[in-house]
Amino acid sequence: MAKLLLCLEGVVLREFPLDRESLTIGRKAQSDIQIDDITISSKHAVIKVEKNAYMDNIKDVYVEDLGSTNGTLVNGQRIKKHMLRHGDVILLGRHEFKFLDEDAPDFEKTMIVNPDAEKLKTRALLPAAVKLLTGPKAGHTLDIVKSYTTMGNAGSNVIISKRANGYFVAHVRPKGVVVVDMPPTLNGGPINAQSTPLNDHDVIEIAGMKLEFFLKT
Repeated sequence: MAKLLLCLEGVVLREFPLDRESLTIGRKAQSDIQIDDITISSKHAVIKVEKNAYMDNIKDVYVEDLGSTNGTLVNGQRIKKHMLRHGDVILLGRHEFKFLDEDAPDFEKTMIVNPDAEKLKTRALLPAAVKLLTGPKAGHTLDIVKSYTTMGNAGSNVIISKRANGYFVAHVRPKGVVVVDMPPTLNGGPINAQSTPLNDHDVIEIAGMKLEFFLKT
């Protein structure tokens, strides 16, 4: 049977057997595979399982983009509709899907072994929060409990993401918005669109506001 492995930064998060004719992927709860990632559209892509035109016992698997904002890539190439082959990697936003076909001649069962799976079950992520260091509300704290927490304003904001392997920060600049504030910084250095790991007591500055990220032990 063919299957998809959902991965984030090299860690396998979930496995989806392709035992249905179609699986929709998106950010909204109505999707068959829901991914809480703002870089993924509400209706991003669909996986289709179709009978082979020449062989009844063979099924072809396709991935089709549904007009998503950031597109769907297969092996680094942007696609509209693509027939999947064993080992193909689908990129949607920050997440990857690896396509495995157990019926493929070169399939190796060792490929699906995930040594981190048991660690993910037992590893507890410490709770975290940010504390305001400046302004009239200095000293106030905000717990980081959501998968994604946005801070700042439309012209200069950051997103703190909570993942199985830690906390990360990235600068997100909405399309069509003119940035008038200074770019956000982490410990004095620029924050870009690529996620950067956060460490205990890191200082984030957004539009003149300073916050301290800390782990709650």
